[in-house]
Amino acid sequence: MSGGINDRLTRFLHAITLQDIKPMLLRSEALGPMPAPGSNLTIECKQSFAQDDPLAPIPDTRVFRMKYELTVSFQDAPFFKQESGFIIAFGVTDLPTFTELWADEEVRKVFMEKQIQRTLWPLFRQHAHDGMSRLGMAPVSLPWLL
Repeated sequence: MSGGINDRLTRFLHAITLQDIKPMLLRSEALGPMPAPGSNLTIECKQSFAQDDPLAPIPDTRVFRMKYELTVSFQDAPFFKQESGFIIAFGVTDLPTFTELWADEEVRKVFMEKQIQRTLWPLFRQHAHDGMSRLGMAPVSLPWLL
């Protein structure tokens, strides 16, 4: 991050408030048998935002739509897939500051790729854990974000 990003990001975060987080998609799928405990597993996780985010359904609200896709494999053979989609809404408490800093590509990128991800990651980790459990699989713990 370039110099001053922390100050700009702090100003940006003071211009919004977290209003709501809603899970909108919870899909767990067993693709094959669970390997033996202690097996060397490959975990692939992708995240994406919906095109045109954020939405502004009402003037002082911004809504982001985040999707996670997890695939857990053993020896290149996927055996579990989890898809989770979330809507996360923020109230805009200082529109001039929000507008100024949202135009800053670096602030926007850090906010979307770091702040929103860190906010939603624990919920997604729980979805993956619960999904495996519901399918009779021993849950695989996903890593913490650093």
